[in-house]
Amino acid sequence: MAITATKLRSDLYRVIDDVIKKGVPVEVELRGKKVRIVPVEPRDKLANLVKRPGVISGDPGRLARAKTFDEAKWRKKWDKRLK
Repeated sequence: MAITATKLRSDLYRVIDDVIKKGVPVEVELRGKKVRIVPVEPRDKLANLVKRPGVISGDPGRLARAKTFDEAKWRKKWDKRLK
């Protein structure tokens, strides 16, 4: 991301927070010269992962025994509601 020095001056704390939270460097341009703001410690990419309920983690052998969508049961229930 590249911004002007004027924009940096007006949004300094927001820009620094973004660099820290996202780990993405910001380039600042002033009179044709560029400088870069980067976090000292790189952000761990695994920290960005979001917990997803219902995702199987662990023994792949359990995958064969996992509950799946029963279309016949769903259609029977849906047909009752339509009547």
